[in-house]
Amino acid sequence: MKNLAGNHDADSFIKEELFLAGIDTVNIGGNINGEVPYSIIGKLGKWYFYRAWYYWIARVENRNDGLPLDIAIELHERKHPTDNTRILGQSIRSGGDCTCPSPIGYTSQPIYNEELDEQLIKLGYKKEYSTLLEMNYIPISVGEVSQLCNEGKLNVKRYVDCYHIDDQIGLNAFAETIMKL
Repeated sequence: MKNLAGNHDADSFIKEELFLAGIDTVNIGGNINGEVPYSIIGKLGKWYFYRAWYYWIARVENRNDGLPLDIAIELHERKHPTDNTRILGQSIRSGGDCTCPSPIGYTSQPIYNEELDEQLIKLGYKKEYSTLLEMNYIPISVGEVSQLCNEGKLNVKRYVDCYHIDDQIGLNAFAETIMKL
């Protein structure tokens, strides 16, 4: 993808890339004065697409609208259609991580609810009170949740809620995957 940082004609490239992927354009009115000056974003289903320097940022507002883990893994491991030495996970990056980890290592935290709390308490985690949050919660990191799930100790639905997408083939494949959901 073309580096659009500082490119005041970014919208024309954005329209073309979204069109080629079958993603609707949304005019957000006025230019965003960031790395890439744009006035257009993409929307497909519950996913929003924002153009950055040389890649797209794809994300959902609610993490449970993200790609379910099994679909995210399949997409990640799929062979790149023009380079059989690569997988799509090298251009469709879970969580935007430049090391291109499997979605097994990066998944958004599951929705905090009683079911998750009950499972964590059975594993020995304890609730703490946060004066800042003004609530009881179980302090646990995304990495710990992923590890417990991968070890079979937690059984919760997991989703990938954010991607960085580096090329047109990846953007097209990601859009096709969302359209099939």
